[in-house]
Amino acid sequence: LVAVVPAVSGLAPGIPVRYVRISELLIGAVGTTLLVSARRRERTPWGVLDWLLLIYGLGWACFGAFDAVTTGEHLSLSLWGTDIGQLQFFLLYRGVRLSVRTPKERRGAVRAVIVAAGLVSVVALLQEARMPGLDRFLLRVTGAPAQGGGHLLRATGPFDNWAALAGYLLPILLLLVAFALGEVRLHSTRRAIGALALLTVALLTTVELSAIVCLLGCLVWLGVRYHRVRTVLTRAGLAVLVAGIVASPLLIAKVKSEQAKTAGIARGSAMPQTIAFRTQVWSQQYLPAIGQRPLDGYGVVLPSSIAWPFPESQYIALLIEGGVPMLLLFAGLTGATFERCALAGRSEDPFDAALGRALLVTGGALVAMDAIWPYVSNGGMPQMLWALLAVTAPGWSAVERRPARRRALALPGELPGRLAGVGP
Repeated sequence: LVAVVPAVSGLAPGIPVRYVRISELLIGAVGTTLLVSARRRERTPWGVLDWLLLIYGLGWACFGAFDAVTTGEHLSLSLWGTDIGQLQFFLLYRGVRLSVRTPKERRGAVRAVIVAAGLVSVVALLQEARMPGLDRFLLRVTGAPAQGGGHLLRATGPFDNWAALAGYLLPILLLLVAFALGEVRLHSTRRAIGALALLTVALLTTVELSAIVCLLGCLVWLGVRYHRVRTVLTRAGLAVLVAGIVASPLLIAKVKSEQAKTAGIARGSAMPQTIAFRTQVWSQQYLPAIGQRPLDGYGVVLPSSIAWPFPESQYIALLIEGGVPMLLLFAGLTGATFERCALAGRSEDPFDAALGRALLVTGGALVAMDAIWPYVSNGGMPQMLWALLAVTAPGWSAVERRPARRRALALPGELPGRLAGVGP
């Protein structure tokens, strides 16, 4: 669940089961089995985050079903899958949370995540190097549209969009940096540096400027948090410079495309082309439609007044799906996530503190990144985020202290000695 599901979440439905994504199949089979088979003594208390994540998934499903009835839409099997798809995050989160319990298991889970991310990065770099047949294979298994001569212009890895790859890599990169600053060693120093370099170059090959800019800002925040700003600026600056040189052709082409003028799109000279396009789509198509149904949205079927089928924003997607109530529910879920990460970041264990701080700054970056792409309801980022949130320390301390608590009660034969202040 932790390593495989996020890495394969971008594969198209139908591989290998028709209408179903392999990531959803794994979550449904493994996650449900873990929830059902967990013994009572292994169960963990439900917190605010657990309840809100469940309500969020149920809310997405209920709004979709309600809107389908009220608008007279007949949902296909594929659309029903989309309607209940957000519940997969709850199953993933609770399944991992019930299974990955001890500090040793948490470290093992994170090691598995880093190894899987390295393999995904290798695929992205081979794709960018135009390995024969790889582009065609990725187009087939992910369902991504070809963008130029049958090739993908930017690296996508095993995802259908470069933004999904960038979202998948970002939290792992920040986690590696937090481990380095907190002097947490999961691998040898050489392997850690190699993983950090590999993931950085892979992120740059996506040329997803929102993720790259947020990465730089997050690095500075981590430097401040660990009181090592000078170290971060020096080493991160050198790493980004080297990686930028490697990916410079792609970055230069992206900057030029953002400044190019597109017919039918009015924008200021300083506004990037992609932002101007999104602004036009939102103002002319999505916002008028949202204004007609602000309290319940349209579910998983877009109204006929919308020609561009991609909302291009997590917040717009939520308003279209379930109106203002769905957006408020998402805001509450985000706040609970920040609280969980902040609590983990104050842990005395350097590993737990690094994990909490990395996820906290990732959440802050997502607040900005979600404005221009729906990162949290697609493949890559949400699966990785919920898997890592499930292995954070808060919530496990009570479980881990239970044996010590029972030992402190003492056996009947030890009680007189305890009362007298004698004995163990």
